[in-house]
Amino acid sequence: MKTLLLKTDKDLQIFMHPKRQQILHLLSVNASMTAKQISDALAMQPSSAKHHLLRLQELGLVEVDHTELIHGITATFYRKTLVTVSFASLGAEKQKLVSDFIDKQVRDDLYAKPRTHTDESGHFMADQLSGVVHLSEKEADQVYRLIRTFLAKHEKHGEGKKAYAYSLVAYHV
Repeated sequence: MKTLLLKTDKDLQIFMHPKRQQILHLLSVNASMTAKQISDALAMQPSSAKHHLLRLQELGLVEVDHTELIHGITATFYRKTLVTVSFASLGAEKQKLVSDFIDKQVRDDLYAKPRTHTDESGHFMADQLSGVVHLSEKEADQVYRLIRTFLAKHEKHGEGKKAYAYSLVAYHV
């Protein structure tokens, strides 16, 4: 999986715009969408949705999936680019800003509607974990690679798959 390194304030402004984050979330859940479908889902003008899509595309977070002829009009479908976003080069203050912003979005979505740990059949639905594990450097590297590999393998939409949001923070204490 590719890593997109946010380096400039401009990159950060494009990435952290609330509507653009909503668009990225929609495209993470849905395989692909048009600007019109996004505008309907987010109650905004199609031209505004298109503008935000182009900015995300400029940064490398969104790409054209395909085009279709619908009622005589060529519709462009966009998808989220399979890329990991890194904030490592932004400096500690901006890293905290981005981290707080993203964590708040995930938590707000988690708590937006009542959720239980499991559904009626016992299927996992939601949880939030916290704690400390004790690992050697080798084990920490191994866990990190396992998680990154697993996430990269499962970012694509597929038949019979459901979308699960996650936020994971790990660091050496």
